Amino acid sequence: MNFDQHVKLVYDTLTDSEKETISYIRSNKATVVEMSISDLASNVLSSKSTILRLAKKLGFRGYTDLKYSLREDMIKASLVPSNLLGNLQVDIQKTFEYAQQVNFEPLIEAIRSADTVIIYATGYTQENYARELSKELMIVGKDNYILSGKANFELVSARLSKNDLVIVISLSGNGSGIRDIIVDLLLNKVPICSITDFGKIF
Repeated sequence: MNFDQHVKLVYDTLTDSEKETISYIRSNKATVVEMSISDLASNVLSSKSTILRLAKKLGFRGYTDLKYSLREDMIKASLVPSNLLGNLQVDIQKTFEYAQQVNFEPLIEAIRSADTVIIYATGYTQENYARELSKELMIVGKDNYILSGKANFELVSARLSKNDLVIVISLSGNGSGIRDIIVDLLLNKVPICSITDFGKIF
């Protein structure tokens, strides 16, 4: 979700002061992404704790995540697709080709039979994908848990067995930061599924 979508989800619960702060942020994105939390608080005549509470109210883990979301919005706004329809067509074609080549039954069965399904996201963007996957699994009645942060992943992984399933979302395919945890999971015969961009290998 982009920054505005975060705002829309909780807009009815915002105070007038919080709405004014959000209005300032939206009108000064390029400036805010370079500001410390103290700078922003000073500019909107507020306090650091109030800004932090607002960030969490909007669904961010903290002020840094809020700024990251703004920065992503600015990057996306600056990208002008040269051939949007053509790119979309290529992506859809790749998806169909991949679906025809891969037998998803083992993964579906692993999800169905797992005592515990753990979804580990390696970054902020990946957490958005993890939430969507988690929601879809919940809809079909499969309980699951989303993890973020290496320490949390390491702690929970030590308790898993071959009857569980770990899904790692790493769009870049770079798992070097959690290599030791992955190796321990493999040694304990815990099934692992990795989700990456097309052409990337975890």
